[in-house]
Amino acid sequence: MDLICGINPVVEALGAESRHFDRLLIAKGVRNRRIEEAISRASRKGIPLRFESRETLDRLSGSIPHQGIIAVVSAKPVMALEALLDKAAKPGLVVVLDGVEDPRNLGAILRTAEAAGADGVVLPERHSAGLSETVSRASAGALEHVNVARVGNVAQSIETLKAREYWVVGLDASGTERWDAIDYKRNVALVLGGEGRGIRRLVRERCDHLASIPLFGHVASLNVSVAAAVALYEVVRQRGAVPSHVRPIRQRTATAVRHVVGPRDGDAEGDPGRGYVPGAEEDEAYYEDSPEPLRVLGDHEETAWSVPTVVKAVGHLRHGGSSHAAQAAAGLQREGPRGRRRRRHGRHGGPRPGERPGPPAPSSSAPPPTPSGTPDPGAAAPPAGPSGGPPAGPGGGRRRRRRRRR
Repeated sequence: MDLICGINPVVEALGAESRHFDRLLIAKGVRNRRIEEAISRASRKGIPLRFESRETLDRLSGSIPHQGIIAVVSAKPVMALEALLDKAAKPGLVVVLDGVEDPRNLGAILRTAEAAGADGVVLPERHSAGLSETVSRASAGALEHVNVARVGNVAQSIETLKAREYWVVGLDASGTERWDAIDYKRNVALVLGGEGRGIRRLVRERCDHLASIPLFGHVASLNVSVAAAVALYEVVRQRGAVPSHVRPIRQRTATAVRHVVGPRDGDAEGDPGRGYVPGAEEDEAYYEDSPEPLRVLGDHEETAWSVPTVVKAVGHLRHGGSSHAAQAAAGLQREGPRGRRRRRHGRHGGPRPGERPGPPAPSSSAPPPTPSGTPDPGAAAPPAGPSGGPPAGPGGGRRRRRRRRR
């Protein structure tokens, strides 16, 4: 039994249905949306669930991070090379690995091959990394979707590929051709060597093309997984679509580029005001080649923009504005100087502190004086106050004496 550690590899394995699940181990207390999705899928498929402590999962996974979920599954099924070629699309794309022993590099190559739509990967039985949980984790679950063929001899497998009309392209640092100068629109088998030594001599001699990727820095070579990605997507670029039914690339529609073309030397240009004759009649204001005659306005006519339209009165301001000020000025003008003095003295018309009181204002109820200046005896006398003094009223009562400070 094999182990699949990590959320994405487990979810992809559940969706691919390429393996038999013995059980699913989940850490206690883990709350994750993806883990809940894996639990629901496992429940629908009837896979046993076991909730264990995190220490138990750490002991089972070893140095591989498990993210709180581990699946105990059967081994990854492999197939023969002939079966893989029978299932390949037209044109086909196969990746042949000659001695890739690092499981992380193998997982990265499997991930890129699945993303680029390759039909399968060919691995030798010896001098190659196994399809372990490290490979599954490095491929992010792509191992479950890639067809893998195991062969005993890579050189003999290349002869089989040639018999099935495949062109074999080897990527090696000693290659004399550019990697993008090869025609990849036919059946192609990409051959990549292992870390350090590259493609072996017998395999190199059987390749139809030996291509290299140019290097402009100080390093001597690229990582094998990076070289595989460069070559695979060059195939995708030349073909214009992924060579399988998994994810076809949408073809770009040719959009017409709009160019602004100005008048040429021989083109005739028309000026709307070129034929205008000032002072002429309406029919004679333009020549015959004028496109649109203009009407000459008379002396009594005005243009639409000559008189501005008033939207709101100018005197309208915030908090009353000038209208309140105008009302106050009009009130002062009606009151006269005595009213202004009364406003200045206060509410009751009394003097301010430190001012002498002026002469009392004549009461409205006093008898009108005669032309000689004496009061009219026949007029009614005003009522006397409570103490016999002057009558009480506004301004006629006793004045409050203020104590002066000495």
